[in-house]
Amino acid sequence: MKALLVGLGEAGSGWYRRLRSLNGDLELAVSDTDGSRGEQLQAEGVPFYTDAREAIEREAPDFVINVTPRHAHTSINHLAFDYKLPVLCEKPIAENYEKAQAIVKRAEDERIPFMIAENYRTFAPLRKLKRLIDEGAVGTLQSLECEFFRKRQRVTLEPNDELEEVIIHHFDLLRHLSGREVGKLYAVKRHVFHIVMDLQAGIQASFRCSLHSVGRETQWPGDWRIEGDQGSLTFKDGEIELTTPAGVQRWSDFSDVAVRTPVQEFMKALEEKRRGETDAKEYLKNQALAHYTRLSLKQGQQVDTSASWGYGPADIRNFLRAELKPSVSHGGQGLVKSARLFSNADFESPLKFLYYSVLPPGTSIGYHGHREDEEVYIILEGTGLMTMNGTETRVGPGDVIVNKPWWKHGLANDGSEPIKALVFEVDKA
Repeated sequence: MKALLVGLGEAGSGWYRRLRSLNGDLELAVSDTDGSRGEQLQAEGVPFYTDAREAIEREAPDFVINVTPRHAHTSINHLAFDYKLPVLCEKPIAENYEKAQAIVKRAEDERIPFMIAENYRTFAPLRKLKRLIDEGAVGTLQSLECEFFRKRQRVTLEPNDELEEVIIHHFDLLRHLSGREVGKLYAVKRHVFHIVMDLQAGIQASFRCSLHSVGRETQWPGDWRIEGDQGSLTFKDGEIELTTPAGVQRWSDFSDVAVRTPVQEFMKALEEKRRGETDAKEYLKNQALAHYTRLSLKQGQQVDTSASWGYGPADIRNFLRAELKPSVSHGGQGLVKSARLFSNADFESPLKFLYYSVLPPGTSIGYHGHREDEEVYIILEGTGLMTMNGTETRVGPGDVIVNKPWWKHGLANDGSEPIKALVFEVDKA
C-alpha cells in the first residue's frame, strides 16, 4: 500500500521515521508546505511535494496520513475526501467540536474510512489493564480515577488547549477502559484541571491534570486507580497491581501483550474492510468531552454530555396506524389481527418482540406455553378470559398480566367488543 504523509513538523518527523521503519509494508510519499526538507527526503528515495493536492494526483496514494497542525486538519481531511481517500488523522479531528462533527459526518455520508491515530490505548500495560477489567478481575466497575502531572519544558499551548492536545488521550482511555460513556461532567481549573464525571451504569470517574507540576511526574497515560465491587486495580510507574480478598498480584512485564500501532491497525482495517479501532465516528465522543469540559468551565456548573453518545433519533412506531394482519394464534379460535411493532433485532436487551393485537369477539389466542422467557399482556380495551396454568381470570382495560417461564396461558374474547392489547416477550438474560 502507498500512503501520503501530510505534515513534517515536530509530530510529522516522528511519524516519518516510524513509517520508514515499516520497510516493505508501506510505500511512502510526503507533502509539507515547507520545502526545506525536500532534498533530504528525495535523497532517501521518498517523493516530496509542497502541495498536497499535487501529491495526491501524481502519487495516487491508497490513503492519507494527516499530521498537520490542528488548524490545518479540516482542510487536509476534506481534500483527501474529495479524492475518496481514506484518512488516518492525528488527534484532534479538527480545531473545534463543530468542525469535527462536520468532517465525521462527511466521511460517514460518503463511506470513506476515517480513523484517528490514538496511541495511548496501544500501550501494552493499558492493553493488559483493559483485559483484566474485561475478565472481571475487580468485579463490577464502580469508579475510575486518573492523575496526570508533568512539567513541560516548553509550554506552547494556548489556555485550555490541554483539552484537545493532552487530556483528550485520557478521555479516550476512560471510555476505553470502562466501556461506558460519560453522561454528566463538571470541570474546574485553577492551578490544575479537575474533572468529575458520571458514567453509564452508575460508574464514577475523576481526572486531575497539570502541565506545570514540580516533583514526581506521571507517565504519559497517567496514574490510574480502578475500583470494583470485588477488588481494585492500580497502574503507576509502569506497573499494574491487582488487589482482591485473595491477595495482591503485580505485573511489570508486558511482553506477552500483542499490540498494533495506529497505522498498522488502520492498514489492517482497510484490508479487512472494517472500521478501525479508533474510528473517527467513535473518537468524536472524546472531542465532545473536551467541548463539554470547556462548556462546564464557562458555565461553572455540571453539564449533560449524553447528546454526544451518537445514538440515533428516537425510534417511534404507532400501533394505532400499524397494518394489522389476520392469523390463527397458537391454534385458537378465529382470526386474531396483529402487528409486530418491534422484533428482537430492534433491541439490545433480551426483549424479543412487541406486538399490538386485536381479538374480535369470539376469537382467542390458543392455550400454549413458553420456555425460559416471560410474556406480558397489557389490555387496552375490551374484556375476556385469561387462562393461566388451568385457571381462568377475567381481564379488562388497564390489566397487565405477566406469564412467567414455563407457564401456560391463553386469552379468549367472550365479550361483544374487540380486545385490544400490547404483548411483549423477554428472553432469559
